[in-house]
Amino acid sequence: MRRKNFWSGLGVAAVAVLLLTWIIPTWGGRGFAVGMHPRTLATLGAWVMLACALALSLVSAIALIRTRQPFAARPDLRALWHQAWPFLYVLAFIIAIDRLPLTWVAPAMIAGLLLILGERRWYVLALTAAVPTGGLYVLTVHLMRIGVV
Repeated sequence: MRRKNFWSGLGVAAVAVLLLTWIIPTWGGRGFAVGMHPRTLATLGAWVMLACALALSLVSAIALIRTRQPFAARPDLRALWHQAWPFLYVLAFIIAIDRLPLTWVAPAMIAGLLLILGERRWYVLALTAAVPTGGLYVLTVHLMRIGVV
């Protein structure tokens, strides 16, 4: 966990530096947020991100040095798959929603996730998948008069 914290801290620090040096100065917003200029608020948030990320990396590096563990190790592919499948699952349904109406894809997405998590009672799957989709349909078609989603 210390190694993950070290590399996560460095990754967040790199994103914060990118925000501070390029993204915020180039594409900082207009208007006011919480009584501050948006660039000021975004810059403050990026500095907080940078400070926290560097502190996490420093504490993790000290712990790695004390326990004499290497900073880099070969990743465990089973653990990598375990951490990647939820993102791939959501990506697959984002692609499906791009091509099909949401009211067709949402029940399959919800029921599929419940099946993966171990639910086997068909009536729980059906109700849990159908009720939110039905609510979305009623909200968009009948209340907001948008059309079929």
